[in-house]
Amino acid sequence: MSAPALFARTWGQGPPVVLLHGLGASSRYWEPLAEASSGYAAVAPDLLGFGRSPKPPCASYDVACHLEALAPLLPAGAAVVVGHSTGAILAAALAAARPRSVAALLLLGLPAFADEATARREVGRLGLLARLTVDGNPLARTLCIAMCRLRPLATAIAPVLMRDLPPSIAADGALHTWASYHRTLEGVVLGHRVADDLGALAVPVTLLHGERDTTAPVHYVRALTDEVGVAGVRTELHVVDGDHHLAVRQPSAVARALAPLLRAPPSSPGQGAPDA
Repeated sequence: MSAPALFARTWGQGPPVVLLHGLGASSRYWEPLAEASSGYAAVAPDLLGFGRSPKPPCASYDVACHLEALAPLLPAGAAVVVGHSTGAILAAALAAARPRSVAALLLLGLPAFADEATARREVGRLGLLARLTVDGNPLARTLCIAMCRLRPLATAIAPVLMRDLPPSIAADGALHTWASYHRTLEGVVLGHRVADDLGALAVPVTLLHGERDTTAPVHYVRALTDEVGVAGVRTELHVVDGDHHLAVRQPSAVARALAPLLRAPPSSPGQGAPDA
């Protein structure tokens, strides 16, 4: 069975760039970056189960499932892939699985937890729904389903509750299901070790992280760059004065990090493992 077609926004001309949003977001997350940067052809999908993309109830929503859904949207040549948070994990997994499709990575707010136990502890601090979900509390499912049934109300009040995000981005935070939220959290953020993907890469990796990021604390990313650096992976970590949402609050900083990746020559065709 073929993967469902994802909703995607496109803009601009130039080298191809694929932008992958985080958990509970949508392609609208990249609107501030689109306004702050140019010189590339962007493809920004709503990940499977989120935003305006299909939400199949029986999908696994693990890394392999998300990559299969993304595959039809990948440009013909190698693209710079930009990922935020959960999308950063998927970007690294995409580069490991399809090395000829990725020229370089820009990873924003990467949750670089060393193991699943650490990931569960850190994610559990992020709010009621996250805590109930990682604890396996049945109330998490009840709350999420209730929000789904009241989605018009949820999208209306989300901008009021999340005043630190633009209204369009906050409203799209309600456009998911229990299956897509819960299984993506379990299968991507908690159950997938991003260091294994990064350690096998032959493409340059730039990590941009906020010093005040409490969602994905920066010390985990520093430890990760040390780990993959031993394996010879070309990584650059840039820490700026910001939080988890650099693409929203500091899009010019993201644009500056993206610019040299667009100018860099592509990796040799034979580098890395063959695409699956």
